[in-house]
Amino acid sequence: MAEFGQWKYTADRDATIAAYAQEPHGFTKKCGCAGCRNFELARERVFPPEFLALLNKLGIDPHKEAEAYHNGRLASGFHDYGGWYHFIGTLEETGDFPPVDFGGSFCAWMCRASAPRLASLKSANAVQLEFHSEAVPWLLDEPEPR
Repeated sequence: MAEFGQWKYTADRDATIAAYAQEPHGFTKKCGCAGCRNFELARERVFPPEFLALLNKLGIDPHKEAEAYHNGRLASGFHDYGGWYHFIGTLEETGDFPPVDFGGSFCAWMCRASAPRLASLKSANAVQLEFHSEAVPWLLDEPEPR
C-alpha cells in the first residue's frame, strides 16, 4: 500500500493511463475561459517536480485535469487556483489530514472521489487528488481578472 502524506491508497497505474488516453483534453481546454486558458499556460511553472512525479506514478496525465478553477488575484500579484485529478484505485486510510506542502505555495491532498470526473473515469473506482496554489502567474496577453 502506498502513502501520500497520511493517506494510504492503492493505485492501478495502467488502468489510469488507459483511461486518460481516452480523453482528448482536460477541463481547462473544454472550458476556455480566461482563467482556464491562463492555467494551461502556467501549469508547467506551477506544478513542482515532486507533484509531477506523483502524477506520473499514479498514471495521471497532468494536462488533463478534471477541474481547475481560478479564485482570484492576490495582493502578491499572483493568482490563487485549485483543481483536481482522479486515478483508479482505493483510498484505504483517509481523514482530516493536513495537505502535503510541496513548497512554493503549492499543496495537494487526497479524498474519496466526489467531484466531477473526466468521462473515462466516471464509472471507475477512483480517488480524487486535489491541488491548490497561491503562486500562479498571469501569462495571458489580456487583462487579468481581479
